[in-house]
Amino acid sequence: MDNVYLPFAKPLVYGKIIKRYKRFLADVRLDSGEVVVAHVANSGSMKTCWEENANVVMTALPNDCKRKLMYSLQAVEMKDGRVMVNTMLPNRAVELSIVKNAVPSLAGYEFLQSEVKCDVGSRFDLCLFNKEHLTEYEGVGFNLKRSIKLDNIGFESKKAPTIVEIKNATMKQGGSAVLFPDAVTERGQKHLKHLLEMHKAGWNAVILFFAGRSNVEWVGPAEQIDPEYAKTLREVVAGGVRAMALNTEITREGIKVLGEIAVKI
Repeated sequence: MDNVYLPFAKPLVYGKIIKRYKRFLADVRLDSGEVVVAHVANSGSMKTCWEENANVVMTALPNDCKRKLMYSLQAVEMKDGRVMVNTMLPNRAVELSIVKNAVPSLAGYEFLQSEVKCDVGSRFDLCLFNKEHLTEYEGVGFNLKRSIKLDNIGFESKKAPTIVEIKNATMKQGGSAVLFPDAVTERGQKHLKHLLEMHKAGWNAVILFFAGRSNVEWVGPAEQIDPEYAKTLREVVAGGVRAMALNTEITREGIKVLGEIAVKI
């Protein structure tokens, strides 16, 4: 696939992280020496994703912004490379990659819709579908007003739409892998089970791991963190759910999506 680039929101400022606390806050010393509090859009443990005095990339918000915190943490530079810690970005990067026809295994559809609520009880991140599916499939709130019309180059009629759940994988394992999750996730387990239900109902169901740090070769489940998630992942993949992963390079300015890498379960 051709590289897809998603820039961090500007203006960007740089500094060193002092500490992360209360899940969503971090103290950062700017290059100017000033210490500021940044918002951390990441509910996970961020295990292996930060350490004291690591260089960070942040977005500085305008002073007239209504937000209480004027800085948003985007990435942390670890010894092995940068890691993207803003969990709002993976969905945008995946969506942009699909729109640009840069993920061949997810190509060939007419429409992309985000945040799709299904009858199985989950709201999934993305749905890829064709106009013919609007009347053929029930259980998803298709709404063309909220959908993106995709480039029809390579369009083909498919037997079923594809539902995609995206997970941000950043916890480093050894020298070349990242694992998911970095904390026990009952919600993630539920998503897997519901993906299997969608597959059994005739849908193409995909769990997509977004490797949000540089220098990664494969993605896998963090068995030592959440053995139930690892067990469930193996079960649903054996049952027909597809597991895939996208590789990235995290720069000082944004995210490059490089292509698919292996998922080892």
